[in-house]
Amino acid sequence: MGIMTFNLFVCRVQTGGKVMRKIEMTMVSMRNTAVPLLCLRLPLMRRLALWLSLSLSMLFMSGNHLYASDIGGIKEFFPSIQSSIYSWQYSSSILRGVKLSDVYTFNNTKTTFFGPAYANVWTSPANFLQCMPPTGRKFSYALCYYSGPNGSTGNNPDNPSLPCKLSPDGIVANCTCYEISTDDVSPKIPYYVDIHAISNLGIYQETVETCGNEGEKCAATDRDPPVCDAINTNLLVPGADLISVFSPIYIRNYFNQGGGNSTDCRDKDAGVYAGCMTAPCYRTGEKDAQGRNLVECKCPVFDGPYQIGQAKQSCNANESPPGITALSSEQSAIRGNNVWSAAFNPAGSPIEIPAGACVPDLPGDKGCGLFDPSKDYGKIVDPAGALCTNVCTAYGASSVNNNDIQVGYSCDATLCTTLGIGQESNPNFPPPRSDQVQLLGKACSGIQDINGMKAILLVEALAECSCCASQVCGCNNINQPTNQAILGLNQQQRAVSIQPQCDINNTLCGSNP
Repeated sequence: MGIMTFNLFVCRVQTGGKVMRKIEMTMVSMRNTAVPLLCLRLPLMRRLALWLSLSLSMLFMSGNHLYASDIGGIKEFFPSIQSSIYSWQYSSSILRGVKLSDVYTFNNTKTTFFGPAYANVWTSPANFLQCMPPTGRKFSYALCYYSGPNGSTGNNPDNPSLPCKLSPDGIVANCTCYEISTDDVSPKIPYYVDIHAISNLGIYQETVETCGNEGEKCAATDRDPPVCDAINTNLLVPGADLISVFSPIYIRNYFNQGGGNSTDCRDKDAGVYAGCMTAPCYRTGEKDAQGRNLVECKCPVFDGPYQIGQAKQSCNANESPPGITALSSEQSAIRGNNVWSAAFNPAGSPIEIPAGACVPDLPGDKGCGLFDPSKDYGKIVDPAGALCTNVCTAYGASSVNNNDIQVGYSCDATLCTTLGIGQESNPNFPPPRSDQVQLLGKACSGIQDINGMKAILLVEALAECSCCASQVCGCNNINQPTNQAILGLNQQQRAVSIQPQCDINNTLCGSNP
């Protein structure tokens, strides 16, 4: 079939004494012969959406493939209603034809001067709303910020391939992303949501009312953002298994020494990217070579400037990073259907979680250190007060899975050091990922099920330390099976070159009967 272009006309037709406005589409062939295709009496939005869909369909029929570089041009038709058309198409795709307009409306509003919600615009640390996972049950969320090329990226050889591929119609980017579960990481580690990028319009409006347009009211207080509750109860996007958010869990795996953690793509390097913040995700059963669960997230796409959450990357997700030879012609092709999962900071600087108090149980410079015996925690948390009484009760009753071992204690003895907290001067850290997974499975299985987790979280946040609530409160109700288990866990940590808390601060050392 030859190259074809399309013209769109508004026609007036008199029917029963009424003048109806209709749309007529003509197809212009290579011979400049105009062939009328249709003249539709439909609501304006439906007409334009159908016209765009038919245009794309004819493009596919002509034998052409839709590449990432094509989308920007296609979506420039009717710029005043472009976002509304795209909203209708994206919603139809992710909701799979289900009529749920009463509970879900895709947020296509211009949440900042720089673009709509799905542009994932970030202008200040206050925009990142901190959300705590729910306690008392397993909870998962997705991390897509490092997704894009077919090959693995980052500085850790264990990083998996996390491709982001445009759907054939260019409406959705299907991104492979990490699943982060409270079975695998501490439920005390928060996740973050960009207030400008909340995909559910109703939840966005509720969150802005509570937190302010920039999130400043929640950043400065203990207000709970409504979007956190919606994600924790799986109500943000109907039918999703989990939601894509931001987590600092894997920052170390993608940080470039001397290069920071960002690549700025603007001007000639701007283009189509996936705005995955709060996108719906679905489990596929896929795992990486380290046994970590991977999920598929259906991210909306936007055409404009953006930042990649890694340094020294090519802005084209189909090319190898500068200075790296492509493994195949496919990986080095300029045209392709991979796009980066990204966000946009108009200032051009890296996108970061809010500064201020450290985060308990989080490795890296944003996390809190271990218990420090030289620090007077009694000035911060009264060990004889009601809060510490509740904490010690929670530790004492933390036996789960029909096991005598108190998982609150065993997890504190193992979790943080295995993740890297307290290992900053340890030249042999990290051990193989498989050893870390095995240790965490033994020490922390069922930790999300214990009662009293909120009190434990509060003590660690107030004391600004990790895996430390029992030490801060001076809890002394640890039983003998737990002491024996901790002794063994400490020995297993040393065997893979991890320094346990016992060797660092002389706590949680365990003992034999």
